[in-house]
Amino acid sequence: MIDGLRQSLHRLWSLFRRTQLDRDLDAELRSHLEMAVERNLAQGMDREQARRQALLDFGGLEQTRQIYRERRGLRFLDTMLQDLRFAFRMLRKSPGFTSAAVLTLALGIGANTAIFSAINAVLLRPLPFPNANRLVFVWATDRQRGIKEDVSSYPNFEDWKAQSKTFDALAAFTTRSATLSNGEKAEMVPAVQGTPGIFELLGVSPELGRTFRQEESEPGSSHVLILSDAFWKERFAGRTDVIGQTLRVNEEAYTIVGVMPSGFRISRERPEQVYAPVVRDPNRGHGFLMVLGRLRPGVSIRAAQTEMSTIARRIEEAYPNGNRGVGVNIVPLADAMAGDAKTGMMIFLGVVSLVLLIACTNVANLMLARSASRMKEIAVRAALGAERQRILRQLLTESTVLALAGGATGLLISYWISRALVASLKQFDVPRLADTHTDASVLVFTLALSLCTGIFFGAVFAFSVGSPRLNEALHQSGRQSTQGARGRRLRSGLVVAETAMALVLLASAGVLLKSILVMRRTAPGFQPENRLAIEFWLPPRKFSSDSRRIQFFKSTLARAKAVDGVHSAALIADLPLGGGSDSLSFHIAGKPDLAPGKPFQSLFNVASSGYFSTMGIPVHAGREFGDHDSADTAPVIVINEAAARRFWPDETPLGKRISLDTNLLTVVGVVGDTRQTSLGVAPRPEIFLNYMQSSPEWSWLVMVARTEGDPGPISAALKTAAQQVDPNVPVTRILPLDDVLALSLAQPQLWAALLAVFAILALVLAAVGLYGVVAYLVAERTHEMGIRMVLGANRSDVFSLVVRQGLGLTLVGTLSGIPCALGATRLLVHLVPSVRAGDPSTLTGVSALLLSIAFAASYIPARRSTRVDPMVALRYE
Repeated sequence: MIDGLRQSLHRLWSLFRRTQLDRDLDAELRSHLEMAVERNLAQGMDREQARRQALLDFGGLEQTRQIYRERRGLRFLDTMLQDLRFAFRMLRKSPGFTSAAVLTLALGIGANTAIFSAINAVLLRPLPFPNANRLVFVWATDRQRGIKEDVSSYPNFEDWKAQSKTFDALAAFTTRSATLSNGEKAEMVPAVQGTPGIFELLGVSPELGRTFRQEESEPGSSHVLILSDAFWKERFAGRTDVIGQTLRVNEEAYTIVGVMPSGFRISRERPEQVYAPVVRDPNRGHGFLMVLGRLRPGVSIRAAQTEMSTIARRIEEAYPNGNRGVGVNIVPLADAMAGDAKTGMMIFLGVVSLVLLIACTNVANLMLARSASRMKEIAVRAALGAERQRILRQLLTESTVLALAGGATGLLISYWISRALVASLKQFDVPRLADTHTDASVLVFTLALSLCTGIFFGAVFAFSVGSPRLNEALHQSGRQSTQGARGRRLRSGLVVAETAMALVLLASAGVLLKSILVMRRTAPGFQPENRLAIEFWLPPRKFSSDSRRIQFFKSTLARAKAVDGVHSAALIADLPLGGGSDSLSFHIAGKPDLAPGKPFQSLFNVASSGYFSTMGIPVHAGREFGDHDSADTAPVIVINEAAARRFWPDETPLGKRISLDTNLLTVVGVVGDTRQTSLGVAPRPEIFLNYMQSSPEWSWLVMVARTEGDPGPISAALKTAAQQVDPNVPVTRILPLDDVLALSLAQPQLWAALLAVFAILALVLAAVGLYGVVAYLVAERTHEMGIRMVLGANRSDVFSLVVRQGLGLTLVGTLSGIPCALGATRLLVHLVPSVRAGDPSTLTGVSALLLSIAFAASYIPARRSTRVDPMVALRYE
């Protein structure tokens, strides 16, 4: 064994001393040859005859050299180095072909690397927690509403924790907004309220101080606060004496007991600034908690899912009223943190994979076209005894070198694409996306992708020219050697394939863009021009009494209406397209519920008098809220048209009553529908309560002001007027309604723009590929076209022949790609819910576009074919 290892090391070392060993071998061979010549001379031969006989006895110098080289070195590495040197020489001889192929591959590999680097940062890179692979999100589900990721109630969370055996620990949290005030002004910051043990579950210790204690989840003992590292450094300049100090949060004093380390984050929404204990809520019907779990060692997610589903069924049987249809869904923490971005990233990974496949087919076609000039060279090598496997390996080495060069260039391109992607998604606050960079995983991915790419298109080329009948090419011209039907079918098949893939991307981009255009043309149901939205957050404890809340509402509206340039002002809880919506269950007087224990359900909102006229929402029947509607008058509601159609389809809803909790509310008006959640989602039934009489406990509200001109210049005056009412009520955002409308379209437009860019890239690559194939086929058939023209064909016949060939390939590819496009567009519903998959007009449009591009790509070669002199063509080789 030791001798074998020593021999292998010696062979490996010989590879680095090749030149010296070859000189020594040549000297030794010359010495032996001269000795043989001298022996022959001594036997009476003349010098020429003696040398000839010595060479015959020796068996050939070159064969002897090759035998000794194989004995002294590692044959595989030796031949691989030979292949690499030859590959570099061949690529250097054709700089135009090499540059085109490398750039084409770099675009495809670079796009894939950029998307993978984002996926790696968001999904694949381990979370900054110990044993992160055991951390999961435990979502509640609602079978009746089809919800797979829902929040849980506190009692359900406690039952899960008590009955589960597959988890080391369970903890829960909820995201909130906390109002920080100092008596002069108030500011709202993102906050997380968590159960004791949540930091221990994640395996993270505070940088300073301690975490929550068990008793601090009880009412009256929960006034402690832990700061994030960013908040600590910004507000307290990183002072270590911050422990024990107090902050006024939601109008109450909280004691700071800890500071979390840098980079720590729980919420997948906005990064939280402060942490507080969540107080136990005994209401089993109030879902507000997101639950985290740490699996026991060796326990799979499937095993935990099975156990938790059984526990959920037991809870549903024990408490049917609040848990009907409630189940459990367990997902890895990394996937849960990524949220909706995961689906988008995986879809776009598929998109760029198609772009890379199109690039590969283009390069394969380039190599097939180039094979004409190399056919004789390969045939000579075969005739001299080179085995078919040896030729195939040489050709695959060339393609791999080409792909690795494309991968190296693609890394540079991926850097720019990654930066643009991160900048585009920054506004959506995708967790960990900002940490996108090129690490070892990205480099390994790029290397593996480059190798697979090289093998893919190299195999197409190698097996098309590495035929055992290559020696026939020695008796043919360069063009003739590639005129076989198999070669033409292969090139045509590649064009058909890339046309079909381009159609899939174009159809997907077209469907998405059409959905965006439809959304932009969709009326939101209100008039956004010259209107301004000012968002507030009311500290719940300070505004717990009805009288105090109503007084704040009246004072705020009065000051806003007094600002110069304000035409009218009103209040709303959930602004249309503002990102918020709430639903409640209710009963209709005189109508039975949908089923026993299943009342009616609708979106609920809260508005003040003058809201509908301020927003430009038409009143179709009855009236809107007036100043005379107050806490001393009978409670009234206003409904939208969707609610009227849904709950009173064949009767007038005016005067009808609904029961909400213990209140009986009368319908006094029907207003037009508004798009509450998205321009692409049809209006849902919505019921409006009156801010001045129903005393709802919503802590957020939006003041809408209609201005006499551009609302921008008076936004500061409106903010000041609002804060003068109560400086401890923070104004969280001021935004023109035009911007609210634009923000609601921001994410769909981003997905559409990204998909359009990749689709255009695919279209360009497909057009270039088609042009190359048609141009080559024209050059290959020049002699045939000369014969056609000599026999009477006119130039228009030759022109139409070439164009028909290009259009025929594109038509076959288009027809092949339509079924794939129908399936692909269905996936886009995950990006934009309003997408109409398989839209016939879009498919027709992109098919026509592809055929137009095919005509343009075929036009130049076709025109060139008509300018050939028939006599020259007859002599064409």
